[in-house]
Amino acid sequence: MVFDRRAFLRSSLAAGAAASLPGNGFAQGNADYFAALYEQAKREGELTWYIAHWRVEIAERVARRFAEVYPEVKCNVVRATGQVIYQRLSQDLKAKVANCDVFSSTDLGQYVSLKAAKHLMPFAPKNLADCSPLIRNYDPDDAYTITDGNTTVMCYNGDLVAAAEAPGKWLDLIDPKWKGQVAVAHPGFSGAMGGWVLSMNNLYGWEFFEKLKANRPQVGRSLTDPPTTVASGERKIGIGSGASVFGYAARATSLKGVYPEDGAIVSFSPTGIVATTVHPNAAKLFVEFLLSKESAAITASEFTVPVRTDITPAPGIHPLGTLKGITKNPTELNEKLPELIERWRDTFGV
Repeated sequence: MVFDRRAFLRSSLAAGAAASLPGNGFAQGNADYFAALYEQAKREGELTWYIAHWRVEIAERVARRFAEVYPEVKCNVVRATGQVIYQRLSQDLKAKVANCDVFSSTDLGQYVSLKAAKHLMPFAPKNLADCSPLIRNYDPDDAYTITDGNTTVMCYNGDLVAAAEAPGKWLDLIDPKWKGQVAVAHPGFSGAMGGWVLSMNNLYGWEFFEKLKANRPQVGRSLTDPPTTVASGERKIGIGSGASVFGYAARATSLKGVYPEDGAIVSFSPTGIVATTVHPNAAKLFVEFLLSKESAAITASEFTVPVRTDITPAPGIHPLGTLKGITKNPTELNEKLPELIERWRDTFGV
């Protein structure tokens, strides 16, 4: 059955609709707070959002919905992969240019550095009260907030690989029978891929990557690239974000998703308000919106893991806290990932 995204979106918004006042997205207990924040945001008129969480199409949909809920505040979307968007923000900060108001990336380690350098403005969103306990108070200092959940999983082309022969664990990626048939991403571009590299290195050591190299994988940039490559038949197996893999599968393509036996990589992607923002109220309002039912319904329809407790995941997606997986330590990411990226380049030559 082909996934009906519009029907899913309608049902997600209808379920628990009483939790919001009609048409304005204000939680009942915080109506005055949201109304006052909106008035202040209208005076600022806009904000710029650096985003790596989602594909540009999803980010644009979220921004459009924000403008519908808050008509006099515009969101300018700048989308790139996690490492690329972080480099852009770092250049802004070095040049003392306030281009970015809200920063949403895929690499928790980046926020350790940004917080230590006091580049993030503390903010505790009211909408966190309706989110999973796993993400509430994730940062005790409120320098950043988790606004996206996702996984890194495996995938295969069902037209080219029988289910009985399909990979079931990460170690299958280095099986010589898949030589020339594996698709992966690059940790120097993708923050989520960087988390996967750290996790695999912790599990199996760098020998895993030496053997992966021997299988001559195709290396894309984003974690959305390998599922596309596998679905097209250019490669038979690969890795990818759960959103990309299960989204493709639901569209009745040949792509099949696999939660690896040795643990899917569970990713929490943060959002922070940049301390140099010239639109602080618009930025706060937008972070609240990212945690709202309207935004969560959109992103859940695109097969991300809902951060809110009142949104049902799309088919194939496990709710937060129900999937046995591998989580990443932000401090470890911050300390180890730069070296691992260099080691990746030395090993794979890209």
